[in-house]
Amino acid sequence: MKKRIFLLVMLCVSAFAKAQSTSCEALLQAIKNEQVTTVTQLLKNTNPNCSYRGNGEPRSPLGVASYVGNLEIVQLLFVAGVRVNYKSRGDASALMIATQQGHLDVATYLIEKGADINAAIDGDGTPLMAAIQGGDLRIIKLLLEKGANPNTNVKGDGNAIIMAGKSGNPAILQLLLQYNPTMDKESLGDGTGLIQAVSRGNLAMVKAMVQAGADVNKSSRGDGNPLIAASKIGNLPIVQFLVASGADVNAHIKGDETPLIQAAWNGHLDVVTYLVGQGAEVNKTVRDGYYLSSEKRNALKMAIRGQHTDVVAYLKSIGAQE
Repeated sequence: MKKRIFLLVMLCVSAFAKAQSTSCEALLQAIKNEQVTTVTQLLKNTNPNCSYRGNGEPRSPLGVASYVGNLEIVQLLFVAGVRVNYKSRGDASALMIATQQGHLDVATYLIEKGADINAAIDGDGTPLMAAIQGGDLRIIKLLLEKGANPNTNVKGDGNAIIMAGKSGNPAILQLLLQYNPTMDKESLGDGTGLIQAVSRGNLAMVKAMVQAGADVNKSSRGDGNPLIAASKIGNLPIVQFLVASGADVNAHIKGDETPLIQAAWNGHLDVVTYLVGQGAEVNKTVRDGYYLSSEKRNALKMAIRGQHTDVVAYLKSIGAQE
């Protein structure tokens, strides 16, 4: 008898969950299509704090409404009892979504309703970082004025200055600088803001960051340093600017070698000749890792490996040895 009752209860729970999932899916679709009347009707019998585990993201009503940027629907959800910080597992917060999509009115409303302005989610960052990705200066300014922390680090996403370096927009950097960010704060896998700006070949952003106090010799494990990054991509103007700003032409970062080795390995003859002219050690040999068994590398060896015959010929002409 007890077993039958248990099975009956489980069937009822399963049926209820299926019905909730179906109604949540319908609500999400109506919000996505901005069907205000349909949303109003569905909210009479559907929990606004539901989650539908479909293929698309976001997977909650407030998340979808924040994505499409329909303030009227967002307000309807709050009337129905939605929680401002509710999100489906694996999604960004509603505020992050609204800020990245550039919906100033929705972002403002969510903040007024108590959205966590410094929420940090691995893989999504923070609302401020999302806003920087979106590039809307009005929203970035709003978040900073409301207390967003520009120094928060999030695994896999970096921090606000790193995001600014990726954005390539000096105006974003200038706005952040009003709130005393740490210019050289590094994040494993993302380096620093300056390294990101260099890697994208944005000379204007590189200059703005150095002028703001970024250290041209600041290294980051796994990401090298600014001069190594510039030498690797072969951006001579950035290489020249960094050297003129005090970058060490013989800096060695384990796993990233030296500026000269990277330039030679990637076949950038103009950068190779410039670095040599600035005092780079032609025969400097380093290990590519942290162990005695790690490979020994130098400029000529890596130029040969990269099959860059012009670089090989030049290095040999000035006495380089493999």
